[in-house]
Amino acid sequence: MIRKSLHILLWFLLLAGVAVLLGFARESNNQAPCRQLDIQVISRSGNPFVRPETIREAITGQFDSLVGRSLNRDIMGRLHRLVQAMPHVHRADVYRTIDGELKVDAWLRDPIVRVVNRANESFYIDTDGYMFPLSGEYTARVMLASGNIGTAFQAGKNVRETPGREKAGAMEVLHDVYRLADYIHRDPFWLASIDHIVVRPDGKYELIPGHGAHIIEFGEASDLEEKFNKLKLFYKHGLTRVGWHSYSRVNLEYRQQVICSK
Repeated sequence: MIRKSLHILLWFLLLAGVAVLLGFARESNNQAPCRQLDIQVISRSGNPFVRPETIREAITGQFDSLVGRSLNRDIMGRLHRLVQAMPHVHRADVYRTIDGELKVDAWLRDPIVRVVNRANESFYIDTDGYMFPLSGEYTARVMLASGNIGTAFQAGKNVRETPGREKAGAMEVLHDVYRLADYIHRDPFWLASIDHIVVRPDGKYELIPGHGAHIIEFGEASDLEEKFNKLKLFYKHGLTRVGWHSYSRVNLEYRQQVICSK
């Protein structure tokens, strides 16, 4: 019994000693001067809206030089908030390495549609439904949405959630634009086919394919899967036989029907 208790006590002391040593090492690392600042910009979609040099300039403008300074928790927190607040940044990771290198990893937003509203404001919506501004350094090649869109640009506003009754109207239109763009973006066939979403004055939607052979009258932003499946079948078994330029308009508004006009 005594031997077992001593064994437990030794393990406890060993773990406590390791914890103390790690605490000393962490504190020593916090007090160590910054040797170098390394900034990495990461874009899963390949859209470099922000360059590492731009982030470096923003950091230098607020902190002057970080090299040679001790990086306490307050400085690290301020640095993280600065990079995270940049409108094109989805997530920022700020951390130190053991050898004194300060790392800043900026994960950029992935746009799925560029919106031009009635006031001729232009902005992006990303995969998570957030609005973010255009970049002076790069223009993304994504779908365009235009027409009867009355919502003004609000940086960081999320349009993914269904708007409440008090916010219906213009925001609901942008919510539906996001739903359509998101559905198209997730399907490789439609992503390669559809270039433009148009919101008509009556609130219904038209889709314009990249080939420009016809206009797709989509109707309301409802029954997305049913309508797109119906259109895909029509393309496969209809237009491939009669020719892509046989009709100027293809209407998907009616259930289990595709109505075409020349």
